[in-house]
Amino acid sequence: MDGETIFRVLVGGVLSVAPTILFLGLWRGLMALRDDDLINRTMSGEFGTIPESPISAMMFGRNAAGRESAPANVARIERVRCPSCAEPNTSYAAFCRNCLEKLR
Repeated sequence: MDGETIFRVLVGGVLSVAPTILFLGLWRGLMALRDDDLINRTMSGEFGTIPESPISAMMFGRNAAGRESAPANVARIERVRCPSCAEPNTSYAAFCRNCLEKLR
């Protein structure tokens, strides 16, 4: 094979493998964001008062006065510690987000 054919085969290989690697990286990043402490702390109302809009009050489970109304469909996210590294993980996680050890 000549140099141009080898170059075309290499470019074709990179173009077929690169999107898969980028997608897996994006997927891993989205999974890390799903378990982010900032999201959990925001949903629990740790950052003070929430604007008095009916939509945000409904989303965060608060009434117009800013007090928790505790609707039945809003559940608190419980944490489970990893037996290997003691990293706190959400209770629905199957693997530790730090060491990838199986939690259940």
